[in-house]
Amino acid sequence: MRRHTGLKIFLAIIFTILALLLIGFSILMLTEYKPAEVEELTIDGEATKELVQDEEIKILTYNLGYLSLDSTQDFFMDGGESVMPKTASNVNKNLAAVKNLMQNENADIYLFQEVDYNAKRSYKMNQYEGLKDGFEGVANYAFYHKCLYIPYPILNPVGHVEGGLAVLSKYDTTATRIALPSAYSWPMRAVMFKRCLMEERMKIKDSDKELVIYNLHLEAYDDGNTRIEQLNILKEHMQEEYAKGNYVIAGGDFNQKFPVVDNDQFPILDESHYAAAVIPEDYLPEGFQYAVDGSKPTSRLLNVPYSGNYDDTQLYIIDGYIISNNIEMVSVNTLENGFSYSDHHPVELIVKLKK
Repeated sequence: MRRHTGLKIFLAIIFTILALLLIGFSILMLTEYKPAEVEELTIDGEATKELVQDEEIKILTYNLGYLSLDSTQDFFMDGGESVMPKTASNVNKNLAAVKNLMQNENADIYLFQEVDYNAKRSYKMNQYEGLKDGFEGVANYAFYHKCLYIPYPILNPVGHVEGGLAVLSKYDTTATRIALPSAYSWPMRAVMFKRCLMEERMKIKDSDKELVIYNLHLEAYDDGNTRIEQLNILKEHMQEEYAKGNYVIAGGDFNQKFPVVDNDQFPILDESHYAAAVIPEDYLPEGFQYAVDGSKPTSRLLNVPYSGNYDDTQLYIIDGYIISNNIEMVSVNTLENGFSYSDHHPVELIVKLKK
């Protein structure tokens, strides 16, 4: 009798667990973020400058690591253990540091990636609001990761995530979210990235042409097929705009090494960890060039906190730009800061639009 009672209790527990898992799974499926192929984005603020040919434009791209992946952190998807900082002080400190960087660099256009809007991993800080607070210009935001609850790692789940890309500009802009193909199939698709391009269009004084900028954060953890698909979509848009006579810049975190730099200067230290692929040699469309600082790393692997030493850290150059040939590149420079505020370094580009 006791044996039958014990079996019934055991089966009831198993059934309850399975029922809860099924309910949770169903909720994730029903609340999956499903953006349209093309969406117009809301522009906040007012522009303060006119875009003029033959005048210098300073652009800065920076993957912020949702202001949580600073030098003290590792990350579970890179071979580390952490999901988030132990306290919110990291996030607050890193936001203050990025705001100070913006004040010192005084760029005309900022391309930010991994900007959280509301996420457990960054203590629910609205980082978009924090970045544009006090900025004299316009701003817009595009989600590429939205999930009610990410249930892994099991013992310390990522939880709720709303994150994406942000652009801040001193020039007036219209902005569009352009969907990119996903690297994930059902059911993982429900909790993973829905990556996109942010297309920014800026009018030029005394010209019928536009400056078109793409802010991007391309796929990292895939078998290569999706990465190439995303690159090809970017290429199609760049070629289409260049054919119209527009000035074109694509900038951000490509999550791939650039073929025009010496990638051997940062060799793979451990084959068991994530390693960034290289953009195909024949990728660059006619009429375009890379704008990349090949002398300094732009990203580190998050398998361990940063040691402060490049020699024992897995490093990459994966952040930079592609620009059309009707744009003069004045300079491009990676701003090293010891990965103090993110697992990336900001990259500054100064250009002129040729008449």
